[in-house]
Amino acid sequence: MKLFERIFSTLLVVAAFCFADTTSIAPVDSAKAIPGQAGNDKSDSVITQETKKHAVWIKLEGDVEPSMYDFCARAIDDALQENPDYIVFEINTFGGRLDAAFDLVDTIMAVKGPTTIALVKKKAISAGSLIALACQKLYMLEATTIGDCAPIVQGGDGTPQIVGEKIQSPLRAKFRNLAQRNGYPELLSSAFVTPELEVLELTATLDKGKKSQRDTTLIIEGSKYSVLDSTAKAFWGAPKILVKEGELLTMTDKEAQELGFSQGTFKSRDEFETKLAIESRSEVETTLGEDIASAIAAISGLLLILGFGALYIEFKTPGFGLFGIIGIILIGIVFLGQFAPQLDGYIPAILLVAGVVLFLVEIFVMPGTFLFGIGGIVCMILALALSFEPSEMPEYVPETIETTFDATPWLLGLLYMLSCAAIALVFPIAASKYLIPLLPEGWTPMLKTDLETAASPTEAVQEVSVGDEGIAKTFLRPVGQALINGKLFDVQTHGEIIEASTRIQVTAIQEGHIWVSVARSEMEG
Repeated sequence: MKLFERIFSTLLVVAAFCFADTTSIAPVDSAKAIPGQAGNDKSDSVITQETKKHAVWIKLEGDVEPSMYDFCARAIDDALQENPDYIVFEINTFGGRLDAAFDLVDTIMAVKGPTTIALVKKKAISAGSLIALACQKLYMLEATTIGDCAPIVQGGDGTPQIVGEKIQSPLRAKFRNLAQRNGYPELLSSAFVTPELEVLELTATLDKGKKSQRDTTLIIEGSKYSVLDSTAKAFWGAPKILVKEGELLTMTDKEAQELGFSQGTFKSRDEFETKLAIESRSEVETTLGEDIASAIAAISGLLLILGFGALYIEFKTPGFGLFGIIGIILIGIVFLGQFAPQLDGYIPAILLVAGVVLFLVEIFVMPGTFLFGIGGIVCMILALALSFEPSEMPEYVPETIETTFDATPWLLGLLYMLSCAAIALVFPIAASKYLIPLLPEGWTPMLKTDLETAASPTEAVQEVSVGDEGIAKTFLRPVGQALINGKLFDVQTHGEIIEASTRIQVTAIQEGHIWVSVARSEMEG
């Protein structure tokens, strides 16, 4: 058995050297060097012979936003607490904000101890490629892409345009810095950013006619190749165009490996872990606050448009009403959403307070609209749902999801949560109706009114007739109070909103309700 293991290990070493990448960024002896390994202390073949490793996975998916940076910074801090051998960043992004990408890169480069590894899951485009090159090693899954990091802005006609040299220059410098630090091809790294840069690959065979012929490869700018004399061009032969002028470097997984960026392509995450001898692993999950911040960032543009649109409508209408409140809420969500990660543990309490506030608005500010009441109920239900932890439920929902998903425990957990909500709703109502009235006089907070002396609302409105005019004492939205015939009555409009101090006229009296509208004299005035 030991002999078999030794033979197997030897074959792995041979295979690793046989399939090693042979592309370099300068003239190099292909028999003595393995391109793509510069800047790393150990080759993959050595790794497979060492003791098993522990890795912490951090997923970077979606748009590169400040919320992604906040998550990544926290995740790295949590990962370092485990003292892992590797921190693996699983990347799948089309890019995003350049400032957030720079912060992410600086945070990854500051990691000391564990080896930082980028694994491109589907795509690492634009700012995603910058983040990938910030890691000490780069691997890719099959059928993935990386590249194209030119910063763009929206032009006056709405079309995207590449920004000028003022932004491109520091971005190129950042790519060069990452290439020098982690051993990636420096000139090709600049081609991620600069569409004017043409990159050529020159190959020549040394020691021709001898048994031990050697190929040397040179990657050069197109402008430098054009000034070579005829002798040099004859020595190098016809160049291979790696990046055409006017294009940005974007590579598939195979091309990235051939050009010295990727150190390997894998079919799956399991194959990747086997290659790097990863035996134990953990994954840093996003918190609820980080998920909320990411979701808000994804629709922040739409929320701002709707918010300012609502404020514009409010500005064009008299008084302050529904559109003003909606506009303030939408804009507040955008600007306060960035603090969601810091408020993660308090989100259920915040939703509960928001629900109570919406109820108070429905009762005292805008009664009869039902919008704020429904919003309050939704906030309270969300607060109740988020206050439950799966591990705290009575063995309905498992703490970890098994490979075969079973919905039954989750449905039982949902039924348990809804039962708790129903009890919380029914008990106060039942107590106020049946238990509290049984308390002795002076101990009950409820008013025990004698029905014999109670006055009917229908009798009170008998003093008002259709056609009577009065003054609205409060905003009618659509319910409020009005002074009619020298007395204060509860009145209701047919849907319109009437400001206070406006003359109103009684239009109908039905079942104790007084219906009013703006008086004709007020409209004529």
